[in-house]
Amino acid sequence: MSTSPPTPRPYEYGVPVADLITRYRATYSGAVYDVLDELGYPHQALATDVKPVAQHWVLAGPAFTVKGIPDPTGDENLRARRIELFTAMRAAGVPVIDVRDCSADTQAAHYGEMNATVGEACGVIGAVVDGGSRDTRFLLDRDFPVFCRYLTPVEAVGRWSYYDWQRTVALRGAITATVSVSPGDFIMGDVDGVVVIPRTVVVDVLERTEALIAQEKISRAEFRSGEDPVAVYRRHGRL
Repeated sequence: MSTSPPTPRPYEYGVPVADLITRYRATYSGAVYDVLDELGYPHQALATDVKPVAQHWVLAGPAFTVKGIPDPTGDENLRARRIELFTAMRAAGVPVIDVRDCSADTQAAHYGEMNATVGEACGVIGAVVDGGSRDTRFLLDRDFPVFCRYLTPVEAVGRWSYYDWQRTVALRGAITATVSVSPGDFIMGDVDGVVVIPRTVVVDVLERTEALIAQEKISRAEFRSGEDPVAVYRRHGRL
């Protein structure tokens, strides 16, 4: 994990965070990825098995990053410190997504209903977990979006623990071994998967994605009208 200091004011974009969330939620991950790819950021998709627990969930918002480590001894100091994590989430001052680097652990659930309960009270609007989740029925009942690799009933205590937060973390990637996520990077996820938008291009990527989707709507209507598909493609360059 990076030891570099956090970016000052990571949640300032020149556009209100609430507006960014609403507008990104109206897009879709494939379009966002296409724009990132065109801008020279092709490695921003998370591993293909990081998916929403419920297929209809869509998640968009700035990352609040968490690093966890295997903890077979149940270190009391780590456990006692974890409540500070939620205080830091509240201090972010904007809605955030809990993004968890679980250090490739596959033994336990690294997220669950109590995390969602406390986190939501502190401004968390969803979670992306490079690991496992549990208490799924409760998460579904409250419609709290969680994207993860697997589900399990296994408790993390005595197996895994929080270590640090608001530092650059590394989640497993779709076409690279890992994808770096820093505080303030934007997360956009839907049924197809999760993409990470670097903080410095959040607004640019959004505007380009909105323009792309608008263009796609026009070409889609023309394809459906029965017009010559070659002519439509030559006009819009999208298929």
